[in-house]
Amino acid sequence: MKAAAFSLIVLTLNAAGPRRVHQGWPTRREAIVSRLKTEASDAAAFQEVWRPEDLDALAEGAGHPFRAHDADLGVAVTSRLPILSSRALDLGDGYGALRARFVAGGREADLYSARLEAGDAAAVARRAGQLFRLAEFIRAESSTRPFALMGDLAAAPDDRETRLFMDLLEARDLCVSHGDEVCGRTLGERRVDYILIPYSSRAPRRTARSAFTDPLPSDGEPSPLSSHFGLRAGLDASFPRLRPAARPAGRAEALGELGAILESARSEADRRRAETGWIPLLGGRDAAAAQARSAGLSSLLEEVRSALIRAQHRP
Repeated sequence: MKAAAFSLIVLTLNAAGPRRVHQGWPTRREAIVSRLKTEASDAAAFQEVWRPEDLDALAEGAGHPFRAHDADLGVAVTSRLPILSSRALDLGDGYGALRARFVAGGREADLYSARLEAGDAAAVARRAGQLFRLAEFIRAESSTRPFALMGDLAAAPDDRETRLFMDLLEARDLCVSHGDEVCGRTLGERRVDYILIPYSSRAPRRTARSAFTDPLPSDGEPSPLSSHFGLRAGLDASFPRLRPAARPAGRAEALGELGAILESARSEADRRRAETGWIPLLGGRDAAAAQARSAGLSSLLEEVRSALIRAQHRP
């Protein structure tokens, strides 16, 4: 295939599939499959697809004979193109990402499907840690090849942790064109789903758009196909030539801010442990949970600080 003729249509959807079949899911899955047929994508990233039989149905609807799936994390990548290899990143508590490698435009490229933890308060620090580890995973796996990160990052574009993540990778959000949002909300009143590629000075000719926004056919009150809307984008001939930045311009500053977020969260966990440790039974359980959180945050903080030292001293 000539580079000038290269085109790859990709989409992402958090399908909100069940771990066990329940009433309503077969109808909803059928409607998603029907929509997949009309989207005519070359590759897709799915989240919250836990059962292999559900992935089979979605892949067949999309016309994708090749698929990679981590059932424990509920993330998958399907494709018309052969998948050469795959690797999963387990971020704990059922969250993580899956990398699938294939050949695009005569060169190897990576597609990622990711799903991170949603929520406010303590979940923000945990999500920040997940984003750091996801960024490190992508930098290690795709250092010499283009990537498209697709999925549910559980944070809006203007959230602090999202901004830091973009700086860690020096990535381009295909839902933003000339500073304007072009996809709109994907969950509630926010957009938490993304298609990201390595940044380049040349803006891509095509941007992303919302997908799977049609309501489920119903005689009563219409309901959505999934709890999330999806996204669809066309990757043009420039995509196979993209390479991640070896030294993203904002990486060191982003690592410093991440360290501050994690340090604050660890201090809060230590405070919680001290306040509840003296209370019998319930207090002991809460103190143990706070101790575990503090230990996890300490380990993560050391990883961030080590990455910051490397970023500051790398020639």
